[in-house]
Amino acid sequence: MKRWICKVCGYIHMGEEPPEKCPQCGAPKTEFQLMEDQGLKDGKLVAQATKRELLPATTPNNEGKGHGTADTAADVIVVGSGAAAFAAAITAKNEGCSVIMLEKAGEIGGTTKRSGGGFWTPNNRFQKAWGIKEDREQTLRYMARYSYPHLYQPEGERYGVPENEFQLMEAMVDHAAEMTEYLENLGVFELTEQINWTGQMHLDYQDHLPENKSLRGRLLFTKDDQGEVGYGFNLINRFKAWAEDHNIPMLVNHEVVRIRKDDRGRVIGVEAKSGDQTISYTAYQGVIFGSGGFSHNPELMLHFGKGPIFGGCSAPSNTGDFITLAGEIGAKLGNMGGAFRAQSVFESVLENPGGSNNLFFIPGDSVLEVNRYGHRVMNEKRNYSDRGMVHFVWDPNRAEWTNMLLFMIFDARTADLWQGMPPYPAEGQEASYMIKGDSLEELGNAIGERLSKLKDHTGGFMLDEHFNENFAVTVERFNGFARAGRDEDFQRGEFAYDREWTTFPPTKPDAGKWPEDMTKNYTLAPLREEGPYYCVILASSTLDTNGGPMINRNSQVLDVRSQVIEGLYGAGNCIASPTANAYWGGGSTIGPAMTFGYIAAQHIAGNTDK
Repeated sequence: MKRWICKVCGYIHMGEEPPEKCPQCGAPKTEFQLMEDQGLKDGKLVAQATKRELLPATTPNNEGKGHGTADTAADVIVVGSGAAAFAAAITAKNEGCSVIMLEKAGEIGGTTKRSGGGFWTPNNRFQKAWGIKEDREQTLRYMARYSYPHLYQPEGERYGVPENEFQLMEAMVDHAAEMTEYLENLGVFELTEQINWTGQMHLDYQDHLPENKSLRGRLLFTKDDQGEVGYGFNLINRFKAWAEDHNIPMLVNHEVVRIRKDDRGRVIGVEAKSGDQTISYTAYQGVIFGSGGFSHNPELMLHFGKGPIFGGCSAPSNTGDFITLAGEIGAKLGNMGGAFRAQSVFESVLENPGGSNNLFFIPGDSVLEVNRYGHRVMNEKRNYSDRGMVHFVWDPNRAEWTNMLLFMIFDARTADLWQGMPPYPAEGQEASYMIKGDSLEELGNAIGERLSKLKDHTGGFMLDEHFNENFAVTVERFNGFARAGRDEDFQRGEFAYDREWTTFPPTKPDAGKWPEDMTKNYTLAPLREEGPYYCVILASSTLDTNGGPMINRNSQVLDVRSQVIEGLYGAGNCIASPTANAYWGGGSTIGPAMTFGYIAAQHIAGNTDK
């Protein structure tokens, strides 16, 4: 069986031919390459180095507000090339600034290129077209309640949120839709909404909170070449095309290693390594970082991670450079234990740690998750970021992360009906991470055997000796809930999010009518009485971390005394995120990233009302 890897996100497909579309990032068949062509070492993917120095031609010497050599000086230096960086670079360019972009990796796009490509945009024009008008204060209440539940005061000043953190939320509400229309009017992309399989606009991830009131339509996308909803790589292609057409230099293989300051303490540029050279870049107006989080920095993950984290979907170049660089000049750090989270397919992480291993949805209906004791621990249909938090349960008696690994259990029916939707393999595919048993007891034994083989990667994490007997009781109880249509333990299916986002029609073309009755709890179905049954081992992972230097509402980086570091700005996953640990709705990474990149550029350009 051949092994194909998606060059966009690192997803591995096993089959004689690559899939027509990557099930993880949506990249077309042409973006897949035989893994043998890239090389394997110790069972792990080794990406071949690429040498691309400059895209496109350099800016003419006389362009922009500043003066100097265009190869190494510009009004604005932008570090990174994902959504935050491009929103900043394009806005700055359109506002009359010369711009140079520096990218550490060998290609443009960062984690955005691997993503679903949507952006959370409150009070956007599509909502208005549907007759939905957001109440600003209600939106802020929802954001405050979800991001800071331990501080939330419905009647308090700023709803209990500290001043700077609340101002970031206000900036998001006030400027997100403005940002999307600004870029659309420039011709960067054409916006579109997404109508879900029930014929409605999407809900937020905590749609049922009273502060939200099930408001719909905050998620926007760019259109792809066919006029349909585009993924992250489509968004990056649109950004890149505009940058090329407007002569913004995009220098890849340029790792920023120092932030330069003048005698007054103002940031005036950076130093970057490219090959054997260290090059000094001057920024006359400001430096904007949009360089990603630190998911691929083992030391930072060990010291700041909330608990055991394995893999994710961020670009391998995301090693938290901005934390070190800004720390050297006195930046204040925040939200360092934070991340946009998900669950990952644990054994895929071990095989290909740089790939996209996240499991965003738990597809199907006859599927559940159990811990090492054989017990369910959550509503499996909740959103990926909040599901990722359930792994951080600490048992003070046993001194263990009880849910460090969870076990996704499903039957042959679910694997068949939702084939090709990760983690279920497509017809004719194989998946080495799938564990099989002809009975529940056989499956439990097989899980135990697999864990024994993986013990060097898990600290010896094993099933409890009573797993099989507890597991049998759990499945019987789950099946009873499924037949009755009510999950008495975790209320699965009682929320619109469960029914619309993560439970959807089968991917098998000839699956027949599903669900048979939309009025019933179709998120649940009993596991078949006869096997085979399957398991996939899951761990907590990140889309990327979202802690780092703190910013104010103008995207200016703050020092340890909460004073502005003049000339230094940040946006995206490299900063202390305005969302804190919440995932407000679909696109909660890219929406704030683009918004604060846009705000940074507007502030540099002198539009201080942004």
